Amino acid sequence: MAICGIAVNQEVRPVVAAEIEGMVSALAVQPDWRGGRKVEAKFGFGFTSPIATTSIWTSPQVAVSCDADIYNQESLKRTLKDLPGDANLACLLGSLYLQHGQDFLKDLRGVFALAIWDLRSETLFLATDRFGVKPVCYSATRAEIVFASQPRGILASGRVAKAVSMEALVQYLNFTAVPAPLSAFEGIRKLPPATCLIWKDGTAKTQNYWEMNYSENANGSTEQLARELLGRMEEAVNISSQDANDSRLGCFLSGGTDSSSVVGLLTRIKKSPVTSLTIGFAEERFNELEYAQIAAKHFGSELVVSRLGPDDAFRILPKMIALYDEPFANSSSIPTYHCQMLARERGIEIMLAGDGGDELFGGNERYRTEQIYGLYKKIPGAFRRSLIEPVMSHVSLGGSGLAGKLRRYIEVSNTPNPERYFRWSMLQHFSPENILGTAMPFRNGHSDLLAIARSHYKAAPAHAELNRLMYLDVKMTLGDNDLPKVARTAELAGVNVRFPYLDHPLAEFSGRIPVELKVKGLEKRFLFKQATRDLLPKAILEKKKHGFGLPMGMWLKTDAKMRGMAQDVLHDPRTYQRGYFQRDFIEKTFTAMDHDETPYYGDILWPFLVLELWHRHHVEGKAS
Repeated sequence: MAICGIAVNQEVRPVVAAEIEGMVSALAVQPDWRGGRKVEAKFGFGFTSPIATTSIWTSPQVAVSCDADIYNQESLKRTLKDLPGDANLACLLGSLYLQHGQDFLKDLRGVFALAIWDLRSETLFLATDRFGVKPVCYSATRAEIVFASQPRGILASGRVAKAVSMEALVQYLNFTAVPAPLSAFEGIRKLPPATCLIWKDGTAKTQNYWEMNYSENANGSTEQLARELLGRMEEAVNISSQDANDSRLGCFLSGGTDSSSVVGLLTRIKKSPVTSLTIGFAEERFNELEYAQIAAKHFGSELVVSRLGPDDAFRILPKMIALYDEPFANSSSIPTYHCQMLARERGIEIMLAGDGGDELFGGNERYRTEQIYGLYKKIPGAFRRSLIEPVMSHVSLGGSGLAGKLRRYIEVSNTPNPERYFRWSMLQHFSPENILGTAMPFRNGHSDLLAIARSHYKAAPAHAELNRLMYLDVKMTLGDNDLPKVARTAELAGVNVRFPYLDHPLAEFSGRIPVELKVKGLEKRFLFKQATRDLLPKAILEKKKHGFGLPMGMWLKTDAKMRGMAQDVLHDPRTYQRGYFQRDFIEKTFTAMDHDETPYYGDILWPFLVLELWHRHHVEGKAS
């Protein structure tokens, strides 16, 4: 589903139905999506949906449009007086706003993007959910504000010109996705998660209504906290699935701890086997079918398996390029979409996913790496500065022996975050001057490539370094990358994906867990594993993290179709007329790929290929 709208001041041209209709049409993911609208002179709302529904409600005081999946609707209804028995979700949200004002957002349990035009004050109110599962972007001036679930809706209004944001594209190359609040287009911004926007008298103001706090004030023994964590996880899975028809409900199952625990808890709640779905690859490094099968057997789950190869990826890639309004280089969108289509073909309408577990409970490998670098800081500073570092300064950073490794370890340990955390990002690892086109911003090193990441890192309501990095991942890894990957592909596949571990009471509890129980020594997910030790098979608890990864780098190197496409696009002179990146860097990367046995250089080429394909489809308007 998607929403859109326009609000204007009195002195500019009024909103007309054709504008909203054009926005609705542009936002429809499939030809059979249905829409609706409400248009008056000063505002117009529209929506489009794959099912027959009404997502607009009006009263003499307010007009509401929403794309929402709220799990606690019944308890919310009980707080209201005189709510019509046939009230739709937009009516419920509008009534809550009228009774409680903007504070009603704090009572919502679920995901949402909503717009409210307050006719009493001629104010537009926009909001998105706590983790940004349901997106909203906007373009605001003193005269008008245009908003939509995706940039294409805003551009279709005819009120905002299409112009590529070079700053956003540089950030994309560094992070593989455009981080909020930037968008790929000038004049359009994304509303960050847990944020609302108020546009009144030509002024737009944003404010957070919720924050992921890390108080670490949970009391109790490790055993008590583990039991509480498991109970809260089960509650989150229960509330995320309670309204679903069991025959229409399924789970992603990669074989990792998050997806396996969701399957296990759902099985416990339903007291019967559940359907799970997974994707396999011929490339053993990326294949996790063994662990998905272990988990499925343990829980008695019906496991639906499909294998995905380079021919499938080649066929799906144009759909992914067309689907994302911004360049998006998370190649695991391809197997994610493939898995969702597998579910849809079997009549599954709602899928539960384990996203968020890594960022909340300490599951990312980078957290363990940070612990290793943190060990150096435990050595007294005077000893480090007066003895160790002067001695090691005589050792070459490029040395291959133990001394060289130690020198590099010290160098990285002394690098502050977030620079250390993102040292392998494209434009941190390679010189921007050797990659970016001559007219691109940030090329000369005079600007801060990590400004957005740094703002999250500094703003984190946390004392422990690990919690600051987890907060950074909640904002960027989840908000900018993983959630758009799953939620957007789900729209195309025609399924509704829910994320139980992002239920905000569970997320808030994770912030109260002492940091040493998240990563204990070098053991990731310590408390999570304690909580699930009687739920999950031992093999799942001990396996290394993987997920729905894709061997795209290897396919770009070895598969004839994928390699041919990459060469055709990245050797095409038109590609370099954009000025986004330099041909010399690309050609050197192709050469290096041919002399390397790993997927490393193919993975480097992938974001550049996606960027050019995105430009051709979304800027030039040509099919990929």
